[in-house]
Amino acid sequence: MHNFLKYILLSFIVLIVNTKASAQFKLPHLQLIANANYATPSNDAFNNVNKAGLGVEAGAGLGYGSTMFMGIVGYQRFGASATNLAGDLNIMSLKGGIRQYFILGRLFLLGNIGTAIQSYSGVNTKGSNMIYEFGGGVRLFGLEVQLTKSYWQQPIPVAASNAFNVKVGFSLKL
Repeated sequence: MHNFLKYILLSFIVLIVNTKASAQFKLPHLQLIANANYATPSNDAFNNVNKAGLGVEAGAGLGYGSTMFMGIVGYQRFGASATNLAGDLNIMSLKGGIRQYFILGRLFLLGNIGTAIQSYSGVNTKGSNMIYEFGGGVRLFGLEVQLTKSYWQQPIPVAASNAFNVKVGFSLKL
């Protein structure tokens, strides 16, 4: 009888451990995104030399559960104001970041950091500076909308540039 109780107790412990372990194990998933971006300068120094801009970005991510680690490449073009002799600002960005999903995986917060490779249409001035952004969004039925704020330094002598971004596009989780 004593061995039988040990066997039952051991079986019960194994069953509980197995149930807990399988409930916590999640397969990794892949996410692909493609967005169109409208950005407007959000500080006076940037607003004095550039107008709003349009752009695109694409990326991929890998994650477990509700956390995704993303890699994103993008292109943005800001029009020049009448007083900006350097011309339109062209930015190619390479960013890495993290997204944290919540509320049934529909809402998310994000943070990205990377490099902004910049050039101007009217002069030969080029440069690369750190870019970072944060914000949030909603993902529903493969579509996503993001509201983000980006910060970087331009190669021409102006104060740090800030832009408010509205991004709309596709998001596919595999």
